[in-house]
Amino acid sequence: FFLPRSRVLGQPLFSRRHWRGRLCSRVMACKWGTETNVGRCHELWLNFSNCMTTTDDPSTCIAKREDYVECLHANRQIQRINSMYLERKRRIEAGLPVPTTIEEDIAQGKLPARLTL
Repeated sequence: FFLPRSRVLGQPLFSRRHWRGRLCSRVMACKWGTETNVGRCHELWLNFSNCMTTTDDPSTCIAKREDYVECLHANRQIQRINSMYLERKRRIEAGLPVPTTIEEDIAQGKLPARLTL
């Protein structure tokens, strides 16, 4: 549990709304999920935090930090999706065969459409 910087310096606390936001940004892993009381990246944060507190060499925790940051921001995932899109576009422009998308497969009846209620 970390106190906001203003509380440590003796200044007045933020409102409840700001307190929660400040606490989550300070700890780097807010425990508030949309459907549970634990956020999606909380377990990765705990792994990284435990690694940093138990090791003498912080460089051993680089992989856990990268996993946590990827969970938060999905940079590698977005980069991969963009590269697949560019490759598909390049193949279409070059006249090379291109695999069909899932939407095209569903429209052609190759895949059953997902049932929604």
